[in-house]
Amino acid sequence: MSPVWTIDAGGTGTAVTGPGGRRRYGSVNPASGPDADTVLRTAFADLATSLGGRVGRGWIATATIDPRDPGTELERLRRTAERTGLRGRLVVSNDALPWLVAPPLAGRGVAVVCGTGSGFLAGDGRSAPVRVGSCEYLGSDEGSAYDLGLSGLRAAVRALDGRGPDTVLAKHFSVTTARDLARLAYPKAAVAALAPIVCRAWLDDDPVATHLVEAAVAELGLGVRAAAAAAGLEGEWTVAAGGGVFLGCPEFLEAFRTEVLGEVVVITDPNATIEAALAEGVPDWALDDCAWTVTLADPPRPAPRPATATGPIALGLCLAAWGGDGLPAALDAARDLGVDAVDLPTDTTTGLVDADRWAADADYRSDLRSTLSDLAVTCVSNSRDTQLLLGPHGPHTDPVLAGTADEKRAHALRHAEHTIRIAADLGATQARLMFGVPDLSRWLSWWHSDVSWSDNVDAWLDAAAPVLKLAAEHGVHLLVEPHPKQVAYDPDSTRRLLDAADVRLCLDVANLAAVGYDPVSVARGWGTRLGAAHAKDLQRWTGTDQPPGAGWSRYGPGPAIRFRALGSGDLPWPGVVAALLDEGFRGVLYVEHEDALLPREQSAANSVRLLRSLLPDREPQGRTW
Repeated sequence: MSPVWTIDAGGTGTAVTGPGGRRRYGSVNPASGPDADTVLRTAFADLATSLGGRVGRGWIATATIDPRDPGTELERLRRTAERTGLRGRLVVSNDALPWLVAPPLAGRGVAVVCGTGSGFLAGDGRSAPVRVGSCEYLGSDEGSAYDLGLSGLRAAVRALDGRGPDTVLAKHFSVTTARDLARLAYPKAAVAALAPIVCRAWLDDDPVATHLVEAAVAELGLGVRAAAAAAGLEGEWTVAAGGGVFLGCPEFLEAFRTEVLGEVVVITDPNATIEAALAEGVPDWALDDCAWTVTLADPPRPAPRPATATGPIALGLCLAAWGGDGLPAALDAARDLGVDAVDLPTDTTTGLVDADRWAADADYRSDLRSTLSDLAVTCVSNSRDTQLLLGPHGPHTDPVLAGTADEKRAHALRHAEHTIRIAADLGATQARLMFGVPDLSRWLSWWHSDVSWSDNVDAWLDAAAPVLKLAAEHGVHLLVEPHPKQVAYDPDSTRRLLDAADVRLCLDVANLAAVGYDPVSVARGWGTRLGAAHAKDLQRWTGTDQPPGAGWSRYGPGPAIRFRALGSGDLPWPGVVAALLDEGFRGVLYVEHEDALLPREQSAANSVRLLRSLLPDREPQGRTW
């Protein structure tokens, strides 16, 4: 059973529970103080130490998350958690959501946070919840400790200035105190700390404090009613109330109970409530709307160094052709062929690697490393799931994932990030990803239009930004492969993309020959930007009728083509290999099987045999006479 941990992160303090018990820290909210990032790192690091490397399940409920838009906070939490050694699956939400999810509300009712700040979250148990307030202390927080403290402080200053009625608060707050607080760069926690003084003055029947407390309670009641109305709550429903103001002043809580005129359950232990919500599971209506799941990946682990090819170019095998038969069959084929390296696909359509399971299951990750320990995985790839990042997003890609464009993009991004992390975990320095293309028609020029293929390049850069960032963090080079279904589809578009992004080229001369380019010429001129290459042959149909036989397709409006094993097509592979050697290419040349006429074992063996006859098996001596 995976260990469970929870974090309740409010505006003033942070409570963490896990195998090591409960620990308290300062605020992790950047709005509360300049040390928020340091506190967050410390809390995560202590938690990781208590887990002892075990993969856990956690939920962080934090006031730093907007219930509708996590912004950059989600990445901040993920990055910090991974760097401190936390592993497993993490739920991230606003601090009120677990109170709404956990019993007794179980999704139906209103959750009220009244601590340093205030906020309301209401749901009917079926639809996404609605929020009221929660706009930080400059935009809302009515009825909160900050609101009470600020109102009390201002009332005291007014009394001292003679602008307002006398109040016992003036004995506690001097003008000097007010001026000191006003100059604080982060006044939120300091002002909120004044709320107990206001509550004590109210209990002592101070008229000014009484007015302030009554106004605060009224605001909280108004927030509950507004949230309930927005959520369409009818009949009987329950309020879950918690936070330092309620718990610190029972009389304030009782006044609130009277104001809402309904059942109020008190959240006395937010971490226990978060754990109860974690046990319930994040409901569908909350996922990606007000709660987000984050898979915390293992740190990059260098695998045993692959055996280096004796010659200048290593010979590899793309395992995608063994999709459907399982990873053991694919690996047996690579071993039988005796190749130097393999390209491991993570596509859901091949079934060789379950990337989602890899992200959540430490035992599966360990098993995969062990299974591959005798082979050099030099590249990890995904061509079909990641295609959905740029599309098309219609029925063309439904066989991979049926859904909306946003759902397809999210699927693609998740699998692209999985592929990067798997590559790092296996010690592979390259990940080959195909992101699709937004608009294929842009390769045509349209009358009086400024739209061009460069718009597709810009779209690629925007969509790929988080993947490129992750790849850089893990020391993995991203490879792009020219293909008519990609933004990089010919030499010119490929150079434009290579110039614009920190990526390298996986050259497939057959793909480029299929759209009319000379296969030897396209192997030249890439320099250090050439990271890998694919090897397959090509037949081109020059007749005017439909070609007979299997495997024919069209790459655009040109003649029909089909891919073959090396030696079975029209490409001059001796010249291609010579061009790669002339260019100083020292990467891996991967055999691809896409031959519809030959069994894959025979096709791969033919291609490997031909390449072995063309590739030098050691550094050549050059002319000796």
